[in-house]
Amino acid sequence: MDPNDLRRMRTQQMAITNGLLIIFLMLLFVITCIMDVSLFVFVGVFLLIQSIMDLLKGESTNKFIPVFEQITIYEKQKMGKEWLKQRKMIYIWNFILSSFMFLQYYFYRNSEEVLFEVDVTFMFIITFTVIILVNIISFYISEKLIELTQRQICKVIHGKQFFYLLL
Repeated sequence: MDPNDLRRMRTQQMAITNGLLIIFLMLLFVITCIMDVSLFVFVGVFLLIQSIMDLLKGESTNKFIPVFEQITIYEKQKMGKEWLKQRKMIYIWNFILSSFMFLQYYFYRNSEEVLFEVDVTFMFIITFTVIILVNIISFYISEKLIELTQRQICKVIHGKQFFYLLL
């Protein structure tokens, strides 16, 4: 795949991801304020659904958004078996985080203390920070993935040096 096409698709992917992230965070704040739903339950259910969907998809690269599918196909071809291992780790971690969210809800279900209070300024700062971090990490990983060969990717992942990929 041509690096220019790949960069264009990555830019589209980041723009769509930013939009989806903003929509999700707005839904999170609105639902937790308007409805009597705990933040922990909302995030736990979201992560659990995402984990189950990824588990059921297996090795499939089908995505709802075509740009995401093209990038996933490229990553699968570039990373080989490591792609599947990384996908498994992602849905396992989503399941673990979902479990922690449900545990948090369980421990504080009868608490009179307000655990999460919406402050618009704080939510704007959190949203802005999350978007910046997601973009930085996505940019560095995609640039390094373009440069690395499959053998180098296996060495980085097997050597437990995945964070060096970010550097």
